[in-house]
Amino acid sequence: MLINRNYIKMCDKAKQLQRAWKPKDWDRFVYRDSEEMDIMMYLEEEYNRKEMIIINGVYIWLPTQEQLQEMMPKSDVTSLVEYIKNAELRYHDRFDENAVGYFTGTFISLTELWLAFVMYEKYHKKWLTKEEKWYKI
Repeated sequence: MLINRNYIKMCDKAKQLQRAWKPKDWDRFVYRDSEEMDIMMYLEEEYNRKEMIIINGVYIWLPTQEQLQEMMPKSDVTSLVEYIKNAELRYHDRFDENAVGYFTGTFISLTELWLAFVMYEKYHKKWLTKEEKWYKI
């Protein structure tokens, strides 16, 4: 899974997604105010789950592509996979803003694309790359 600063910003600003997080073992997260943005792994034996939920906003959950896929009905997952396949997008290609209507800008990973898809389908928001924010449509 490619985690870059853009993905961290996208996750950080996806407030509905962050509020829905129920920490599980091996979930990835970063501390909001950390300059290093070190990626941590949640392990129940090391962290207090209730504390992490209560202190909402201190931690930024970085869902994996698989976790994002699990949030969507199977029919939606199939439709996105087919769309990507038909558009002949490959994993290492840069996604063109005209290729998929879930965002404006360029993504460099499928995880970013999946996050944009989930936010669009569940919360009716698009990621505006230049403004670095989710926009309600």
